[in-house]
Amino acid sequence: MSDGAFPDLRFHHVGFSVADIETAIFFYGEVFGMEVEERRYLEPIDTHLAFLRRDDFRFEFFQKGGSRPVPEHRLKPNTDLGEQGTKHPCFSVEDPQVALELLHARPDCEIVGVMRELGKPMLHEADPVLTEGDPRPRAVAFFFRDPNDLIVEILRAANFPD
Repeated sequence: MSDGAFPDLRFHHVGFSVADIETAIFFYGEVFGMEVEERRYLEPIDTHLAFLRRDDFRFEFFQKGGSRPVPEHRLKPNTDLGEQGTKHPCFSVEDPQVALELLHARPDCEIVGVMRELGKPMLHEADPVLTEGDPRPRAVAFFFRDPNDLIVEILRAANFPD
């Protein structure tokens, strides 16, 4: 594989605009183990920012005074695809069903799509928790909406080996 035009290229961060930066810091710290690396206030543009980091992965969150909320069509993965631009971050875990059930139990996020078989579409499930005798297979991926209405995906790591 070619190094392209930048042989020293490394991933640095993805940025998100949110309504409440403190909520983002708490949620991503508690759920994903990210820690605040840096915080600033940019007075000329009335914007708070925070870099959260886990290992070599960073999110940059912005809270700008007077910003508009996420539009309705961007709140679910299937309708979000109707607009071009950045879509969602994605994390991999060994067992997405465990992550799905953990996040489903939280009052500060909403599961908005579950994939139980590769190649099948994401579907909304009122209750994605599996119980004994449940005929549904374990989730292989899912989307949830965080407390700031950002869509996040979690998928099975084995489907994308390093």
